[in-house]
Amino acid sequence: MSKKALWVQVSSPINASAVAIWNVLTQPELTEKYMYDCQLHSDWKIGSKAVWRAKSPNGGWVDHVEAVVLKVDPYKHLAFEIQHKSSDKNTKEVSILHFNINPISEGSELLIRQGDFGKISFGEDGYHKCEQGWNYVLPKLIQTCNLLKIKSDAFKEKNTH
Repeated sequence: MSKKALWVQVSSPINASAVAIWNVLTQPELTEKYMYDCQLHSDWKIGSKAVWRAKSPNGGWVDHVEAVVLKVDPYKHLAFEIQHKSSDKNTKEVSILHFNINPISEGSELLIRQGDFGKISFGEDGYHKCEQGWNYVLPKLIQTCNLLKIKSDAFKEKNTH
């Protein structure tokens, strides 16, 4: 374990409302569009389980990441305790994942923070893999927000004429 705090942080402005971004972060049919084909399932109560799962070739579901919901502040902040698999069954390896949505002049800024990898056994390696993962996911997440916005705008325009 490292003594140094290791937090991955990525952020981006998104030309979408906080509501649209929240929906992309929390609705299973939208999370699978950017999160490695995984749907996020939870009842969104503090302390409850959250699971990213994907459909298997045989039609069942495979759980890929398990977490505990730590914070639900709709359209602003969502946080999880991510449970990492460890080679030592007696060691609890966790990181904390935060999604913060902040208003800006043109839409919202999404800030994703995950860590502290300095407190877990695979710290630096986990940090680099996590950073690589979020850098891969963020553009797809933004694209999903943009598609949702385009559909919403088209619906509004269709229903105002």
